[in-house]
Amino acid sequence: MVVELLETRLEQDGAFAFATGRIRALEAKLLTRAHYQRLLDAPDLQEAWRALAEMGYAKASERKPEEYEEVLTDELRAVYKTLMSLAPEGSHLEWLARRYDFHHLKVYLKAKLLGEDPREGVLDGMGTVPLKLIEASVATEVWSALPPELAEAATAALAEYESTKAPQSIDIAIDRKLFEYLGEAVRGHPFVETLVAIWADLLNLKSLARAKLMGRDRAFASKILVPGSLEASSLLALLDANIEAWADELRHTPYAEVLSRGLAYLTERGSLTLLEKLSDDFVMGFLKRAKLALYGPEPLIAYVLAKETELKNIRILLVGKLNGLPKEIIEEHLREPYV
Repeated sequence: MVVELLETRLEQDGAFAFATGRIRALEAKLLTRAHYQRLLDAPDLQEAWRALAEMGYAKASERKPEEYEEVLTDELRAVYKTLMSLAPEGSHLEWLARRYDFHHLKVYLKAKLLGEDPREGVLDGMGTVPLKLIEASVATEVWSALPPELAEAATAALAEYESTKAPQSIDIAIDRKLFEYLGEAVRGHPFVETLVAIWADLLNLKSLARAKLMGRDRAFASKILVPGSLEASSLLALLDANIEAWADELRHTPYAEVLSRGLAYLTERGSLTLLEKLSDDFVMGFLKRAKLALYGPEPLIAYVLAKETELKNIRILLVGKLNGLPKEIIEEHLREPYV
């Protein structure tokens, strides 16, 4: 069943009253369009870095601009520390952090199977499982120390890779297991159920667009789909249509406009960049519904994901400045802010 955004209910849980009040105060410190414009207007990386320090990223004043990844990762750790300190006992929000465990599992499996350097891809201090434990489990292929969902993901990824020898199979298998886990973890919570369905649907549509560009068949496409709200049969049927017609084929879904604009850009320029951005903006539009919650888990979830988007935008800006890109080009890639 296609997600019905207008029917999404917000939970009113008094246990979150204090946490919601604290989050509202933190929301006021999120970067706005005016902040991003100031960063865009900065003549160079140094000026943008100084401006960022004045916008609440105090650690920027202690580091060089080239060390931006360390500053952004420190900020991300602080966000999750805040989440864990505010979330009432038994609120079951660990699924937010568990997403990083699945990411780290991918990184270490690829390091082992493909000879890649894991240091570039891991985020130390993020997730719910220590990096050394994931690394050791992958090295020995003994999964008993990992949470069951990660053990299942690792086993599935190894089996897929042994069968195909395709590096992409690692990502495909782990993404599928991630969304199976998320679907179970958020069951019974309408706002988050819809959020996860949106994530899955948009991932499937982007994956299918890549498959179409590569000329892949239905057999391949069926393997890359994760469980979402759009029927797999309807999605696979898109491969038989011209990509320009996909928006019309899915006009009954909430994603028609995203596809219309994103796929037109793809057809014209051969790039998924706009589709990626519009997908992120669609998610942000949904997250903004959490502003209507008097109290409950939704404001906490929305704040964490809004902060992740903020860090993505800062990274886009700083990398653009570092590479001397015109501000118009940088601006095209910025995601919609929460505030």
